[in-house]
Amino acid sequence: MIKIGDFSNLAHVSIKALRHYARLGLLRPVWTDRYTGYRYYSLEQLPRLNRILALKDLGFSLGQINELLDEDLPFERLYDLFNRKQEELHLRVLDEQARLGRVAERLHQIEQEGCLPHCEDVIIKSIPALPVASLRARLPVLEELPRQSEQMRAVIQDWVSQSGLRPRGQWITLHHDLEYNGRSQDIEIGLVLDQPGKIRRSNAIKAVQLRILPAVDTMASVLQPSATWSVTDAFTALFTWTESHNYHVTGPLRLLTLEDPFPGESARNITEIQLPVESPLARKYTLLAKLNRKENDMEPKIVTLPAFKVIGMRYFGKNENQEISDLWGKANQRMGEIRHVVSQNAYGVCIMLPDAPTGEFEYIAGLEVSQVEDVPDGMVVREVPAFQYAVFTHLGSLEQLPATYEYIYGTWVPQSGHQLIEGLDFELYNEDFKDFAPDSKFYIYVPIK
Repeated sequence: MIKIGDFSNLAHVSIKALRHYARLGLLRPVWTDRYTGYRYYSLEQLPRLNRILALKDLGFSLGQINELLDEDLPFERLYDLFNRKQEELHLRVLDEQARLGRVAERLHQIEQEGCLPHCEDVIIKSIPALPVASLRARLPVLEELPRQSEQMRAVIQDWVSQSGLRPRGQWITLHHDLEYNGRSQDIEIGLVLDQPGKIRRSNAIKAVQLRILPAVDTMASVLQPSATWSVTDAFTALFTWTESHNYHVTGPLRLLTLEDPFPGESARNITEIQLPVESPLARKYTLLAKLNRKENDMEPKIVTLPAFKVIGMRYFGKNENQEISDLWGKANQRMGEIRHVVSQNAYGVCIMLPDAPTGEFEYIAGLEVSQVEDVPDGMVVREVPAFQYAVFTHLGSLEQLPATYEYIYGTWVPQSGHQLIEGLDFELYNEDFKDFAPDSKFYIYVPIK
């Protein structure tokens, strides 16, 4: 799974747009962390997003796009929609050249579906710390990046020359934004130096910085091998490899320009795309250290449970202000009103409703019952279906709970060989729960197949 910020950067679509598409049902995240509200996507959704963007660039409304993505759309209706749009485009062809160019780029991406280029060329290597003279700025849309980069490079070259520093001849571009917002990008252009050195004299160009880019022990890297293979192709291949190998992105994307070793008329620079990552094993131990747990402690039990019913109080929303904690405070005062209770084990049942706005979910704080009768005012009944579950133990404080869920969904699930059954999970609180004391435990049941 890919965080929404990384997915937005990969597809050059803002997080705001992705959220809007999710609300309209065009493209929903594969999983939403109900404690942080953070959304996760998959590279398998990129083809659908490409189609949405291509159709949007053609001028179709989002309502029409929703209809066009329907696999059962009649041929006559499909033909009619495209025929009308073709007539409109013929009338505006002179003003739409730039738009058609963007559509061609999206179509190229769609053509590559299922055969993402050169994923096998991605390598992992360590990168030493690099001394650079750099200039950082917030630039307008990426279409302006080539022109702005040339201007920034000229400023940096003047600064390096005046400062008496010796360049290595490599340029590096860092994309600091975690998402693509469509309006501006936080870009840093740097000239790699032989050594940090000392500035010879006072320099009037104050915006340029002399700094050290930190070393990276685990850098995923891929070259742009030919003129027909765009940086976007390389970026897509890099993220495809990263996701398929369950690596975790840890820093800004770097583009390193390498000079052609054979200069001449046909010489061209080669771009190396670099992405700081953390291996699945390293990520696992990072989370385990954060949770102060051993690996064996986080290995789940696999159990099969029959269907059962829960009566309790309901919350619906994003839990942005710890509303679930408040819900438990109210529910605990009313548990005695519930009849036909099977045990004193309390359940927190989380249900992702199919038509709910993105990030919103239903949470029931209640007790298991043997039969439904005289449901107290303000409470609801929910049935938990029969499933096979992976059962995880959360130990310790409430503040560590997001890390437990990140371990479950970001580390264990991708490596387990199991598939998630989406839409539901639940928490079980028994006598081991001690109000989030250091030795407090409760159990998280994740349905799998």
